[in-house]
Amino acid sequence: MVNNCQGCLEKQRRIDQLLEEVQGLKAKLRYQERKGKEGFFGSSTPSSQVPFKANTSEEKRNYKGGARPGHVGHGRKAHSKDTADEIIPLDVGEICPDCGGLLKLKQIKERTVIESEPVKPKKILYRLYHKECSRCQHAFRAKAPAVLPKSLYGNQMTAQVAGMHYFHGIPMGRICEMTEIPLGSLVDLFHRLSGYFAPVMDLLKEQYRLSPVKHADETGWRNDGQSGYAWLFCTPETNLFSFQNTRSARVPRSTLGEKKLPGVWVVDRYNA
Repeated sequence: MVNNCQGCLEKQRRIDQLLEEVQGLKAKLRYQERKGKEGFFGSSTPSSQVPFKANTSEEKRNYKGGARPGHVGHGRKAHSKDTADEIIPLDVGEICPDCGGLLKLKQIKERTVIESEPVKPKKILYRLYHKECSRCQHAFRAKAPAVLPKSLYGNQMTAQVAGMHYFHGIPMGRICEMTEIPLGSLVDLFHRLSGYFAPVMDLLKEQYRLSPVKHADETGWRNDGQSGYAWLFCTPETNLFSFQNTRSARVPRSTLGEKKLPGVWVVDRYNA
């Protein structure tokens, strides 16, 4: 049913117009109230410019923060010859570059700088002695210290690049630039580490199952450029991550097992 009454249509247009004006005025009022509480820049207002509450005492209104006059600062301290790791003298020469006259020393100023050295691998050549007892013919072979069998990279280098990538999130390409390790070698190194740590997962899963309070959740995650999921199974002492391309129940089942577990399981009630 269509209402063709011209007067009714005009009234409805006027009502709609007034509703829009009311909504706009309400929005301005909310903005003014928020501005009065949080300051001109809203939540980004510096703490020194946040307006005082109406019931703030005069003493607190006049209070100025910061250090008191005469306060000993805690700024950066200059190095001395005893604390510096290296002292580098920088001279301007003996001859004036403008007129050719002799330069005489007026003073020596010191400037403190903290600098880092590029992370470069050290190439080590071990000479492994192989000896044999002249009496019992028992052979003894020296072994390279702190290096995995048949590995080109030492344990310190292996631990360093693993921490850079998996703990600090540095991309593998950047690690290759810093350490001069080829990308393929870096990937093989990480795959080898995963083989060493694979048996530990079963022990961690067992600890997770026995905990009185357990938590599980998942979120979207890109795996090798494909859409996937990152699963988290954690307790106050243990965090287990599983990166899978599925959101099905088989992922939590592989961690929980088939038996009934003790304690409380904290989840978001997702069916999987």
